[in-house]
Amino acid sequence: MKTFKRITALVMAVILSLSLVGCSSGIEADETNAELVQAINNTSEYILKEVTAPTYGDETAIIALNRSTYIDYWHSLTTNYVNKLDHLIKTNGYVLGDGSKKIVYAEGYPDAILAMTTAGIYANWANSGDLLKGISYDNVVMMGGYLNKVDALTALESGKYTPSEGGDLTRRDLIDFTMELQKADGSFSYANMGEVSEIEVTASAVTGLILTGEGDEVADAAASGVGYLKANISEDAAPMDIIKTVIALNTAGVDATDVDGKDLISWVMKYARDNGSFSFDETAKKGNKDDASWALLALASQYRFQQGMTSVYDLSDVLGGTHNQLSPEWMLYVKFMISFMIFMGVVMVSMLILSRVRIYKWKKEGIYDYEHNCRMSDEEIAAVMERRAREAQEAAAVRTEKTEE
Repeated sequence: MKTFKRITALVMAVILSLSLVGCSSGIEADETNAELVQAINNTSEYILKEVTAPTYGDETAIIALNRSTYIDYWHSLTTNYVNKLDHLIKTNGYVLGDGSKKIVYAEGYPDAILAMTTAGIYANWANSGDLLKGISYDNVVMMGGYLNKVDALTALESGKYTPSEGGDLTRRDLIDFTMELQKADGSFSYANMGEVSEIEVTASAVTGLILTGEGDEVADAAASGVGYLKANISEDAAPMDIIKTVIALNTAGVDATDVDGKDLISWVMKYARDNGSFSFDETAKKGNKDDASWALLALASQYRFQQGMTSVYDLSDVLGGTHNQLSPEWMLYVKFMISFMIFMGVVMVSMLILSRVRIYKWKKEGIYDYEHNCRMSDEEIAAVMERRAREAQEAAAVRTEKTEE
């Protein structure tokens, strides 16, 4: 009984320790990045308070919090988002949509793929099915517009994915489409962009092209785009232009605090509020979680650059391990453990049945020790046999006497 209690206590201690994994008290700063780390910690704390039940639409928050290293894929916020998105897609017929099975969030697939990959889940191994289908069919991708197709390249390259079988888009198609948007001055744009700026499109294109790791023409196109961004980004640019430029330049290996003398991170911090929130509307009285999430993504990008980590959308550091998420290696491990548990269950049931049969046999033979719930010892069995033999002799003698009478 004492051994059982000790084992139980040990198991409970392990469960408690695992439940604490993923809890964060903040990133530790050093002399070189104290202000940046403080901003990351403050904004992360704000977002965690605001995003208590993450769902579709909170992808930027999930990506930013995880890539800043403030939380990781073990954190309850990350796993809750994964479960919520899985449920949403399943109820919509395994399509990312509003639940009506009629509306498809085509523009949501790149962000959803990035968020799920950030959570340590291969987008084509998710419980909700193959999310890569959302960026493998041209008609679906173009429902979200030209920029969505550019972002699809970043999503594909984030986990070094291959488009889904049966789709009409290949990796090369996405690369070629993106490069065809480039102009002579190095910028990337397309007709009828609406509110989308050349800087935003260029930053998105540069990020995706660099992640491909391709040389020659692709590398030259990305380098030309970097040159355009460095020359044209300004403090007066839209907040989203600045943020995406930070990410693109960091991905290209450029320090966003010194872009030809321009400090883009200070431009991002201009929109910060005292409580850790951000608002890109300088007239607004309060910040909001969406603007804070985008700002945190830029801060996380610069932090990862300074720490020598992979860029914010290069998720090779997340995927591939055996952890609590659905990587192929983990799935193989899970399948092995399921088979092993089934085998052990069969063995234990067999042993239980065998023990019951033995007990029944021992009881029938009269050699079962009811006091100790086991088979009698050899000495006890010998004594039982001797007693039975003596009783049998006595019974035979009695029968003989009755017969003679």
